[in-house]
Amino acid sequence: MFGFTKHCTVCGMDVKKETAIKRFGKYLCSEEHAQQYVQRREEEEKRMIEERKRHPERRGGGCC
Repeated sequence: MFGFTKHCTVCGMDVKKETAIKRFGKYLCSEEHAQQYVQRREEEEKRMIEERKRHPERRGGGCC
């Protein structure tokens, strides 16, 4: 009745939980958007790895 609706991570379109494509815990409306999401995620990971290599003195979050 008052359930939460799921939205495509790429375009924001409403998707049904039963029929949506799910990647890394995110709901997507089509296989094309699933591929776009995976590609973006991989690019972001590569950027993070390169940033760590350039600045090894920087530590992750946390208080210590």
